[in-house]
Amino acid sequence: MMYNKCLSCPRRDGRSPQRGNRPLSFPRSPSGLWPSGTVPARNSSNISSRPVMSKTILALGADIKNRFLLAEGKSFKAGPEMGDLGDAENYERFRRQVRKAAGKVSPGVIACDLHPAYFSTRFAKELSILDTRYSILPVQHHHAHIASVMEEYSLKGPVIGVSFDGTGYGTDGNIWGGEFLLVDKKGFKRLAHLKYRMMPGGDKAVSEPWRMVLSVLGPGGAKMVKGVSRKQKGLVLEMMSKEINSPLTSSAGRLFDAAAALLGICTHASRESEGPIKLEAMCDKKEEGSYPFDISRENGMCVIGTDGLFRGMVRDMGRGKSKKIIAARFHNSMGNIIVEVVKKLSKKTGVRDIALSGGVFQNGYLKERALRDLIGAGYQTFINRSNPVNDLNIAMGQYFVACHWVS
Repeated sequence: MMYNKCLSCPRRDGRSPQRGNRPLSFPRSPSGLWPSGTVPARNSSNISSRPVMSKTILALGADIKNRFLLAEGKSFKAGPEMGDLGDAENYERFRRQVRKAAGKVSPGVIACDLHPAYFSTRFAKELSILDTRYSILPVQHHHAHIASVMEEYSLKGPVIGVSFDGTGYGTDGNIWGGEFLLVDKKGFKRLAHLKYRMMPGGDKAVSEPWRMVLSVLGPGGAKMVKGVSRKQKGLVLEMMSKEINSPLTSSAGRLFDAAAALLGICTHASRESEGPIKLEAMCDKKEEGSYPFDISRENGMCVIGTDGLFRGMVRDMGRGKSKKIIAARFHNSMGNIIVEVVKKLSKKTGVRDIALSGGVFQNGYLKERALRDLIGAGYQTFINRSNPVNDLNIAMGQYFVACHWVS
């Protein structure tokens, strides 16, 4: 298990998720879907079932989609949505709002992201310098995503958490985003992840997703990328061959970017998640085909390779298959990865409670397919409902971790 700085915080009693006064049971209909496609969760604003904290907990959230939380005694307050703290105006507003909320309470614990360069993390350090009575608790990004689900449903754990998103600083210093974690009240253990890929140009690969096509397919992918000069593609390939400004990422979001760019749907993104949104909209929802992937063992961990998946896409493109079919097969393949890896990890650990979280699950096609198949296979499956699945739930997860972790 991974542990962070120890705290003296009361433990919370785990409770079964409820529907009214009855325990929540997940129907296993032939289709695998529960009625209306939703799972009831505890309302985040209901503080009656929360612990009375002996210390004030200030959870600062993430950087790109920020919302902070403050808990003191039975008082539990959520700050406003701040947007991207990389924007100077947003950051100053964030600092003012946090100081205003925390100014009249006794110092306690500041939970923040593990990323040392996040503005919210730097602010946590600033606050702790100004008042040494604060203790800082860094929480890994994807651990916080899964912890937010556990907080919503009052889960004791352990759970197998599937956290798919665009980016999050990992404990190994790489960019995570395609994670399978074993999580309980005390910490987490990384069980599996998507294969590391180079991210040529760093954040530039987010606004120019064609770069991820070259990362996945190598030099052979250059001819597949349209609308980009030969010189630009050559520079990116050279950058990767020399390992210059090409951090490693296990991000599921970057694979969606690569798929969208490969199909020519979005080689240059003008807004966040433009490629994945267009890719989902293109799917032929009647298509059930998929592409292969592989699971290998590296350093005692499962690593999911998607080379075969992208080769399958290229093969279908060469055969003149409809982009709608290829887009659907890509989504189906990502759903299959989630289900097959969960089955493998569940068999090994004996854990059958599954939690899904992260921005990629804003994709309705992938989310519903994963939920359908996991529930159909008999797993108790939980996903954010009271909170968004994206980074707006990070502070909630940080709060959960701050409440529960012990030395």
